[in-house]
Amino acid sequence: MRLILVRHGETEGNVRKHNQGQQHGELTKRGIEQAKRTALRLKDTKIDKIYVSDLKRAVDTAAEIIKFHPKTEVTYEPALREQCHGIYEGSPYGTIGKAAEKAGVKKHHFKPEGGESVVELQERITTFLHKIIHKHKNETVLIVSHGGTIRFFLIGFLKAPEEQWEDYKHENCAVTELDIDEKGHKILNFKCIKHLTGIGTQTGAPT
Repeated sequence: MRLILVRHGETEGNVRKHNQGQQHGELTKRGIEQAKRTALRLKDTKIDKIYVSDLKRAVDTAAEIIKFHPKTEVTYEPALREQCHGIYEGSPYGTIGKAAEKAGVKKHHFKPEGGESVVELQERITTFLHKIIHKHKNETVLIVSHGGTIRFFLIGFLKAPEEQWEDYKHENCAVTELDIDEKGHKILNFKCIKHLTGIGTQTGAPT
């Protein structure tokens, strides 16, 4: 199958540099333009199935793409949500890392009160996407989701060493494409943002 992964467009929370987690989030004007550009990039791509995180920032991004694929079945999927940050939802970037350090726990093992750890996020998204891979053989599947969700799926799927994890951060509306079969996988595009030339991107925004 071919798997296309798209991160949502820039949000107000990204601009403020807040951990949105499973808050819905609103796209900025630039985020809407990013979504429109991504839709144009994918308008002639044969897509057999679309899965979208049910959080508003992903739904609104996917809506622009779906305009060009009105007959493609769409599923809004809670399993594709961003990591739940619990009591740290909406907190400034760096807050969770500081809390993990204070607790003496590695950040990806740290579980905020009322939330989930990165390890749990990775297990959630990997379990879901492996089902998709087996269900949609010989098809093209589009996933519209979140920075952390996409990043940690790829880290686990591609078995990336921890020292390379920073390389897997996706900017808003970045596109990654993989061909996957029983023999392995081939990366066709990785974090590609060439379709966003001229409108800028929001960097360092993980969720």
